[in-house]
Amino acid sequence: MISTAFAERQAPPRPRADPSTPTRHDTAFKSVPGSKLQIRAVEYNGSTNGTLTVQIKNTEKSAQKFVATGLYFVPEGDPDEAPQRLGAVGPMQMATDKKETNELAVPAGATVEVQLDVFCIDSHRSSPSPANRFNVGASKLPKQLATQIETRANSAVAKERASGNVAAPRPAAKSEIQGEVWRSRDAKWVELDGEGTQEAAKKR
Repeated sequence: MISTAFAERQAPPRPRADPSTPTRHDTAFKSVPGSKLQIRAVEYNGSTNGTLTVQIKNTEKSAQKFVATGLYFVPEGDPDEAPQRLGAVGPMQMATDKKETNELAVPAGATVEVQLDVFCIDSHRSSPSPANRFNVGASKLPKQLATQIETRANSAVAKERASGNVAAPRPAAKSEIQGEVWRSRDAKWVELDGEGTQEAAKKR
């Protein structure tokens, strides 16, 4: 009697997802600080800075105003090892037509999707990637800090525009804006949602 042994066939390994490729995340809606709106971050396209796609939901019976100034987003995971948090800076862009706006009226019962220009706010941490999932911070940046960051960002954009870069001054100013965000944040450290042992030296 002849017996035949068959080798167990194994499925080929699945290719690993490229961590630099934007990934759609099914995150939970959280309350927008100081607002009746809810928000969730669904996709990050960037590293040290980039574009964060968010959905804003209005469960109220009347339209509600959304302003991104002062909002920041905390990466999920252990804060002792997590990458940098992201702060929204500048106008938002409508996902449908890329039109820029500083304020948005979200209709009653509606959910709208917008893209935020975001910049890392923790110079001592590693840079995030599209693989990271983010949730809105439980608070906003202190008003003075948010105003300082916005003012310096606008100056950087104005400088690019004055140099002749009229078509895309904001993207061209990203590097300078990032530097100003870190400088403003480090000048007077304020504890924010998502602090960990990585911030121990900052609190002294």
